[in-house]
Amino acid sequence: MNHSLRRPRPRDTRLRPLIVAIAFLLAAAIGAQSALTGQWQGTTVNGTPVALDLVAKDTVITGTLTRAEETVQISDGRVTKTGFVFKARLGDETEALTGEFEGDRMRVWLDRQGPERAATFTRVKAKP
Repeated sequence: MNHSLRRPRPRDTRLRPLIVAIAFLLAAAIGAQSALTGQWQGTTVNGTPVALDLVAKDTVITGTLTRAEETVQISDGRVTKTGFVFKARLGDETEALTGEFEGDRMRVWLDRQGPERAATFTRVKAKP
């Protein structure tokens, strides 16, 4: 049998948009993890000093939140399409927090208060 006479099968291109979308989301998550990892310092709208020390791996975020010299572990941290979310025990309550970042600036807020009460952060530059 001569295989050179065989007609090529048409390629199924229905999955191409899905594959492109998955690749885009993976690239965004990888970019977010490297952008989030590090130390951040800021202030709340009331002027209280706050700091975050974050490690993002894949879409999971771990680290600590320091507010007024009290440091707590964050939990349930993850990268989202628009930023990141995590939980932290503040006083007697476990609070849900949401954040967004661009470059060396970040905004983080308690979900119950909303973004209009966001604390602002800047990345702590590594010393040479």
